[in-house]
Amino acid sequence: MQLPQDRRFTFIGDIHGQANTLLALLDKLGWKRQGGRRRPSDHEFLVFVGDLIDRGTSNLQTVETVRELVEQGDALCLMGNHEFNAVHYHTPDPDNPGEYLRPHIKKNTDQHESVLAELEEQPETGAEMLAWFRTLPLAVEHESWRCVHACWHPASLEVLERRGDGWFLDESAWVQSARRGEPEYHAVETLLKGPEHPLPGGSYFLDKDGHRREVARIRWWDPAPATLQQALLCGSTPGGANLDRPYENPHHPGYPADAPPVFFGHYWKEDELGPDRPNVACLDYRAGMFDKLVAYRLGDETALEAGRFVAQPVIDERPGQD
Repeated sequence: MQLPQDRRFTFIGDIHGQANTLLALLDKLGWKRQGGRRRPSDHEFLVFVGDLIDRGTSNLQTVETVRELVEQGDALCLMGNHEFNAVHYHTPDPDNPGEYLRPHIKKNTDQHESVLAELEEQPETGAEMLAWFRTLPLAVEHESWRCVHACWHPASLEVLERRGDGWFLDESAWVQSARRGEPEYHAVETLLKGPEHPLPGGSYFLDKDGHRREVARIRWWDPAPATLQQALLCGSTPGGANLDRPYENPHHPGYPADAPPVFFGHYWKEDELGPDRPNVACLDYRAGMFDKLVAYRLGDETALEAGRFVAQPVIDERPGQD
């Protein structure tokens, strides 16, 4: 994948269908519309971490805006789990007539309902949008940084590399990635949704959509969390689960302190803007829950800096909202 050598890189977190918020962030970054397109600020090149869609009310405009920036050569967009899920949701399962690669159960349909509502009004855009999603890479690496939607995981990237298509999915891989147990399934799940760990003793928590979960995402970037409390990302767990017990996971990825900075989204953050470690930055600050859309402008710093984060509060586009 060819990346520009003479540009300054800025990374933008999960947008989730908040088109007006994205436009406001681009304005804040200095990307002004000239001659029918937005021109980069100070030789800037944008890298979107994925999750352009779902939850917000202007999904199609969000995709159109990002795609325009990509096609004019001023941006790169990675695949997020929501783009991946959308392709699977709309793709018939070749081995099971009448079924889709992502089952049309209530949970999956509810998650995708804001996009489905827009496609009812603009059905002609759906096929084109999904075809573009299929072209998105799952990760990108530059000599001075890395970027992925959820988890930088070399073993999973190697699974894709062995197929000979780089960090992209070909037609066969799209099908295999829907088959639990296949290497492609586990690779994509890790890269786009992140590794998980079971909660102790049958305990559970409710995720942001109210669904019961008995496994939790982990802080994969931490080098050696000692307890479940330090390792898991699950908020409070009903039933008084003891998360002070040792965290035992021989497959915990960790992220080396001497590795290039890595940027990702996916994990909703509610704390103040800032890096998670000197070379680790999650950029998902709950735009999907109408909080803020965040970017990081990378310079020559040797450690990531809180002052390089740029935030735009979400402009609530829902009917009846001011």
